[in-house]
Amino acid sequence: MHPSEPGIHESDPDFDIRLDRHGQVVLLSLTGRLEGVACLVLQQYLVNALVARIPPLLAVDLRSLGAIDEHGRDILRSAARHARVSEGRMIVVYGKSAARASDDDGGEIEAAGTVEDALADLSGTSRWPSG
Repeated sequence: MHPSEPGIHESDPDFDIRLDRHGQVVLLSLTGRLEGVACLVLQQYLVNALVARIPPLLAVDLRSLGAIDEHGRDILRSAARHARVSEGRMIVVYGKSAARASDDDGGEIEAAGTVEDALADLSGTSRWPSG
């Protein structure tokens, strides 16, 4: 995205997605602002990740996301529903700005406190406290 696009401010970082695989789990890490055209980019990544493996196992890291608009929240809710219908799971790790998205998701989006917790939960290797 270019800073001169409507709704994008030069002080805000561009939107970016990094895709990593952790065994059978796909991790999408988002940075910048999830709004406008960025929502369409995220939607394409989610579609690809949700059909790449059945059942889909997907973690979405929003900790470095500066902002998220309603369309972005809708895309995340839709992807979470699709994962469940496909007998898979999608877990989101929220950041400070993106945490507001969890307030109005109607309980549709499963959340984790850390990326490590989400990956462990999705891979079936939940971490046990030592002691």
